[in-house]
Amino acid sequence: MVPVFCFYSVIGVFFWFMFESHEPKIIPVIAQETSAQTKSLDPSISTVSIPEDASDKKIKDEIIHIPLPDEVRGLYWNAATPGTSTLSDRIDFLTNHGLNTIVIDLKMDNGELAFVPLDSTLTLYTQSHPSVENIEQVLTSLAEKNIYRIARIPIMRDNTYARKHPEYTLKYFNGSLWQDRIGSLWLDPAVPQVSEYAIALAKEAYARGFDEVQFDYVRFPSDGSVLSIVYPVYDGIRSKVEVMADLFAHLGNTMQEAKIPVSFDLFGMTFWSTNDYNIGQRLLDAYPHADFVSPMVYPSHYPAGFRGYANPALYPYDIVKSSLDKGAEQLFTETGMKEEETRVHFRPWIQAFDIGAVYGSDRLTAQIQAARDAGASGWILWNARNMYRSMDYTLSGEGDLNRE
Repeated sequence: MVPVFCFYSVIGVFFWFMFESHEPKIIPVIAQETSAQTKSLDPSISTVSIPEDASDKKIKDEIIHIPLPDEVRGLYWNAATPGTSTLSDRIDFLTNHGLNTIVIDLKMDNGELAFVPLDSTLTLYTQSHPSVENIEQVLTSLAEKNIYRIARIPIMRDNTYARKHPEYTLKYFNGSLWQDRIGSLWLDPAVPQVSEYAIALAKEAYARGFDEVQFDYVRFPSDGSVLSIVYPVYDGIRSKVEVMADLFAHLGNTMQEAKIPVSFDLFGMTFWSTNDYNIGQRLLDAYPHADFVSPMVYPSHYPAGFRGYANPALYPYDIVKSSLDKGAEQLFTETGMKEEETRVHFRPWIQAFDIGAVYGSDRLTAQIQAARDAGASGWILWNARNMYRSMDYTLSGEGDLNRE
C-alpha cells in the first residue's frame, strides 16, 4: 500500500461543509404549507426480464418501466422510507402535489442493502432484517401512479462494503481503517472490484423495476485527515482526475450498453470550474457518459461572499440559475458542445431544508423556476429527513417571482 498525500487538503473542511453527504446532519425546521430531451433514453415503455436466479421468487416475469417524464419533478427517499407504514400516504403526496419522480436509496446510511437482492453475490451486504421486505410491491405501487423511479447508489462512501473488504478500503498509516469527519469509511476508487459492485447493484435495481440508476459519491474523499490516507491501489502516479475519468466512463458506458438509463450526482462547484478540488470529480469527465448529471446546487452550501452574497441561501434563484449557466458555458468552452444541447441533460438537486434560511414555497419556487429558465430537464428536492412542504410543484398559476 502506498501513502498518497493530498496537496489541497487545507481546503477539505471548506468543501466538507459545502457538499458532504448532500446536507449536513442538522435537523431542519419544517413547517407544512397548505396551499426534454435525452441523449439515449427511449421515451417509450420498455420491459426487462428478471434474472434466471429469480425463478423461485413470486415476482412477475417482466418488469414495466415508466417513461421518462418531459420534466422530472422529483424528491428523495432514504432506504428505510419505502418500508414504512406511511408508503401509501407518501405516494399520495407525490401525485397530489404535482411530483412525478422518486429517488430511492438502495443502501442504508451505513451501506447495508435495504432489500433482498436476487443476485446472490450481493446478499453479503444486505441487512439482517431488510427495511424493505418487498421491493417489487413498492415499485409496482409507484408505477401504478406513473411515478418514474430512480435508484440512488452511493459508491465510495460505504461502511458495510469497506468492513467486508478491508483490502479495498482507505487506511491510516498504522493499518486501521481511515474515517472521514463524520466517521464514514471510504473505498479506493482505483480498485476494480469497487466499481463492479456498483455495476452489479445497478443491474439488480433495473431488473427489479427501477427506471434509472443514479451514482453518487463517485469521487475521492474531501474531508477528514486526508493527509493520513493510505490507498491500497491508487499510487498517485496517475492523477485523481484520470482515475475518476476512467471510472465515469466505465460506469456510464456499461450502463448504456445494458440500456440502463444512468445519471451522476456531482458537486455544485464542478459546474463553476474545471478544477477537480483534489477529489478527481469534474463535469467534463462525467457528462459524456451519462444521460443526466445532477449537480448539488443547494444555495446554503455556497460560502459566504459567493458572487458577492453575504448569505447565498437568501438568493436561491440566482445561485441555481447561474450554476447551471456556468456548467453549460464550461462544456461549450472546453468541448464546443452547444449549450442548447447540453442544458437538457442537467437535472439539479435543489434545497428543501432550512439551512441558511427558511425554505418555504417562495424559495422552493425560485429554485424550480431557475432550473426551468436554465433549460434543465427537471429537478429533484433533497431533504435528508424526507419531510417536504405541501405546495403545487408544477407551479401552475404562479405569478411573478421574488427572486431573493
